[in-house]
Amino acid sequence: MSLVVLCDFDGTVLDIDTCVFILEKFAEGEWRIFDEQLEKGEITLEECLRKQFSTVRVSKKLILREVERVMSARPNFANLVEYCRANRRPLFLVSAGLDFVIKRFLELNSWRGLVDVYAPKARCTVNGIKFTFPKLFYAMSVSFKDDLVRYNKKQGKRVVYIGDGLADYHAARNADFSFAIKGSKLAELLRREGIPYKEISDFQEVVETIKVSTSPRK
Repeated sequence: MSLVVLCDFDGTVLDIDTCVFILEKFAEGEWRIFDEQLEKGEITLEECLRKQFSTVRVSKKLILREVERVMSARPNFANLVEYCRANRRPLFLVSAGLDFVIKRFLELNSWRGLVDVYAPKARCTVNGIKFTFPKLFYAMSVSFKDDLVRYNKKQGKRVVYIGDGLADYHAARNADFSFAIKGSKLAELLRREGIPYKEISDFQEVVETIKVSTSPRK
């Protein structure tokens, strides 16, 4: 059975959340209330993003200029990229962040073509940032992240999911192997619900775990 690696971006690949960074810097008005509504289950992830980023009315160029100063990968993400490339295992960044920020990060590290991006399409307009979300394969999916996990499992693939936040919970719960950033909200939720996972702070831990789980049994 083939294996696919799905990985969150903000707070997972990066040690910061670029969405929070952008909202703190450019949002006009209160935006944290929507995070509270998401956590209470009052709105969906998609609704939360639309509401929050409708208050950001700046150019793509300005956003990229600011985030480029603060983006750095968590230790040994490069090793995961190389492992997936060498072993022909698809690696996706599955993110509710800004797709053009993620693609710029990959370009800066020469990883375009090695890592796929599965994220809503974001457009900067005078009325705020607008999103076009991936269409769901399954009506029962909680979000497009959870949906992509379900889709790959239906294709007969084993799914590795790596994340850090509330938005990653359903995807991580349904994956075959789940990793959560040490001390993260996702780690707390999976631990509370008794869902198997491994807590990590370094991507080499993911590489080593995958190697063991996929090595031929003697």
